Amino acid sequence: DYLSGGSHTEERSADTVKKYVLIILFMAVLLPAHAQDTCDVIPPASLGENITMSATSTGLIGLGLVAAYQPDVNNWAVALRDEVTFYDPPRLEFDNYLQYLPAVTPVVLNLCGFEGRHDMKKLLLLEGGSYLLGSGWLNAFKYGFALKRPDHSANNSFPSGHTFTAFVGAEIIRREYGKEHPWLAVAAYSVATLVGIMRVYNNRHWAGDVLAGAGLGILSTSLVYWVLD
Repeated sequence: DYLSGGSHTEERSADTVKKYVLIILFMAVLLPAHAQDTCDVIPPASLGENITMSATSTGLIGLGLVAAYQPDVNNWAVALRDEVTFYDPPRLEFDNYLQYLPAVTPVVLNLCGFEGRHDMKKLLLLEGGSYLLGSGWLNAFKYGFALKRPDHSANNSFPSGHTFTAFVGAEIIRREYGKEHPWLAVAAYSVATLVGIMRVYNNRHWAGDVLAGAGLGILSTSLVYWVLD
């Protein structure tokens, strides 16, 4: 099963297909849509926005936990993994690099004179604080829950660190540039979502790991902006 990493049936019924297709649609459509829906309420960030973002990200982490420990949802994640790996597709390693693109983008834009809401000094403080806070939680979760990866390579599957890294950068772009340039926020969230999908495709993470990684990235960034912005 999910936690033990044991073998699973290769039967794929129509109902199962529908379930894991819904999971993919959730990651590939709802998350970028969320960025577009909220990017027009940026500067300055209101108390209501910070509460909403924190609640949304906490919900994603909760969904990840449900996917790990609730049997019915866990079966969907297992079915998705089995379908993805059934034909033994080649691994595509570009997610190892793509995860950093959203984080690097606001720094490069700032250096090129395309400032967002903050100057370089404050931007680096906010970005560094977001990664520092989130990385502490990330490692605590990884080694506290000690869930086995789907490829059985390690017991630190939950949550996805690649997805966390990408979504911190995406949320920073949304907050820095989303008001005046909403397409940047949508593009950043789309890239971050692609990183999450690739972690499942490469059999490195379960779907729940990806959802939790996204939530953790958004949550840590929201809390740091809430305190320092």
